Amino acid sequence: MSNLEPLVKIGGWYYQAAYGQLLPAEPDTGSAVPVVLEPRLHSLLNYFLLHPDKILDKDTLINDVWPDGEGTDAAVMRAVGALRKVLGDNVKAPTYIATIAKKGYQWLCLIEPLTSVQRKPLTAQTLTPPVTPLTTSDEQLSATAAAEKGLPWRFISAVCSVLLLGGTVLAYLLASVTVTPLTRLPDSIIPLSAVTGQEFWATLEPGEHSAFYWYRKSEDAPLQLARQDLASLKVSYSAAQYGNASQALWLDDTQLVFRALDNEQRCYFYQQQVMPEFAPASKVMPCQHVLVQGLAILDRQWYWLDYAADLRRYELWKRTEDGSTVRIMAFPEKWQRADQLLLVGASLYLVAQQDFYRSQLYRINLELSQLEIIDNFDHQIITSSSWDQHHALLTLKNSELQLYSLKEHTQLSLGPMTWQLTQPQRYQQRILATQYLDYTTDIVKLALGNGLLNNEQSWQTSNRNERLFAAKGEQIAFVSERAGDNQVWLSRAGESRQLSRLVSGQYIRQLFWHQDLLLAVIDNQLFQIALDDGGLTLMVDSQVTGRYQSCHDTLYWTEQHNDGWQLLHNTQQPEVLLTGVVNFKCAPDGLVVQFYNDDKLALWSDRTPLQLLPLPVSLNWHHILPEQWTSSSQQLLWLDRQQWQLKVYDWQSGETTRYAWPASALPLEIHSDDAKSIFSVQPRHYDTDIVWLQNRS
Repeated sequence: MSNLEPLVKIGGWYYQAAYGQLLPAEPDTGSAVPVVLEPRLHSLLNYFLLHPDKILDKDTLINDVWPDGEGTDAAVMRAVGALRKVLGDNVKAPTYIATIAKKGYQWLCLIEPLTSVQRKPLTAQTLTPPVTPLTTSDEQLSATAAAEKGLPWRFISAVCSVLLLGGTVLAYLLASVTVTPLTRLPDSIIPLSAVTGQEFWATLEPGEHSAFYWYRKSEDAPLQLARQDLASLKVSYSAAQYGNASQALWLDDTQLVFRALDNEQRCYFYQQQVMPEFAPASKVMPCQHVLVQGLAILDRQWYWLDYAADLRRYELWKRTEDGSTVRIMAFPEKWQRADQLLLVGASLYLVAQQDFYRSQLYRINLELSQLEIIDNFDHQIITSSSWDQHHALLTLKNSELQLYSLKEHTQLSLGPMTWQLTQPQRYQQRILATQYLDYTTDIVKLALGNGLLNNEQSWQTSNRNERLFAAKGEQIAFVSERAGDNQVWLSRAGESRQLSRLVSGQYIRQLFWHQDLLLAVIDNQLFQIALDDGGLTLMVDSQVTGRYQSCHDTLYWTEQHNDGWQLLHNTQQPEVLLTGVVNFKCAPDGLVVQFYNDDKLALWSDRTPLQLLPLPVSLNWHHILPEQWTSSSQQLLWLDRQQWQLKVYDWQSGETTRYAWPASALPLEIHSDDAKSIFSVQPRHYDTDIVWLQNRS
């Protein structure tokens, strides 16, 4: 593809050739979602673009696009048809690909190479708004006319002073909200790392001659620290290997500090000299958990977040230059997470998640050991980093990269090209980030038998992300991105059809049946989805903070309030059933409930509402996601991520059985139905790259 520009415009699309990403080219695409082509369509479109206006017969396409022995006339016809469908082409009046009778296919559409000057920004013209002159030509003429009429010089001087003062104030206000530029939205993604495998959390050494990042060959391989020379692109590796590791920060010009698990799965802070050559890493002090973004260095003092397992809470600690440590703050048990520190200028910020869905940003007053709320976000903040003295760069769940003003509390999207990027770090006019390549999840059916857990079959496979699962008899609802964005699909007797028609950017968080109704939590609100046309009906006006579930034809839910968490039922006149409950699942005669202040699960029944029956199962709500434990009429199931096991508690016998997980990666979700079937949302093998996000200029 040496003659194909990295970014081109073809008809109604921007196309990024290296990654097979299509972006709608309409003027207002702030919420557009990239369409990622399947590998065969990616290769086919690139081949067409390399041979515009040329008639390509099927044999040529088979020889040049398909691997040996895999191409057929039928395969070419199917692929061309699928590509036309993605592009929105009309076979009878083609814009993109024409069929030339008895000869082959021809690319018709104009291919426009894009530069930073040619390309229209996708969401905003610039990150630095132009300063409009205060005095227009009409105002200047009026001032001149006034002078000619002989107005007193003191009056003229006063007017000029007011205008000058106003200009100064406006300039200050503009300066206070102006972001140090990328002068235009980024329009290019350029790979930096060139190794097969997965790379994470890149950082440049202070001289910006070398990049350092974590590397592993596959999902189940250990992590190694890699150094890549930016001139020669040569990569070298530190000898030490870790099961898990945090973002590495610069202690000085030659040393990195990070948190990692040693060979015995114990957490330590490590300090390692990496310039000019790797030296062995040394353990500095123990920690309790590896929190990926839980460390900041300010005025040569370390600040870090940790999780106190015995107290079930997150805490903020400080280490001074002499090595002494002190706990500064402890955060409420009822918060789901408090695991990110963000350093912007000389201020330290905390990213917390008080419920299952939303994040909060706080400024930490270190002198008073207090939190000052900055903003609430409807989406989870996945990663955060500093942009300049007044702005932060945020990765939000199911969103593009966002530039956030800490003064104005406003967000600016960096465009749909940033949709699949995370862990961003700004370096001058560019952003260094991690890009997930071909990340796909499947819904897999599993079988238990003879003490083994076996992958039986991929229940849903589409080369797009599949997740969530809700079964009611033969009707099975699930979420898929096979139509480009996450939508609810309905499967029955092996046939699947798209049910919902959500607008781009809406995100489905829960999916379940209540009696004969299909319900979903979409963007923090509960909706009913019509089974005929996919229409949405709002069920509850208030925002969802907890979990919903239908058990024994009764709708239950949890929600957070000022005093903690509650379990409720009856949406018309909500009634509190229990306090302290953050999550629950259905049990044969009631509910199995999970508390924020106790790891022990318990059984609750509306027949004996004042009694709780403890279960021999402990699940910490800070460490297990709601989708990582489930129940059926026969059993309770949950993932033990440390032991790499699925554990199953039998309701009748009261015994727990352990099954080794059969795949190379743990699932993101597990689900069950009343036919004793188990389903998992399983990620396929994927790669990541360290990339530059920048303007082409």
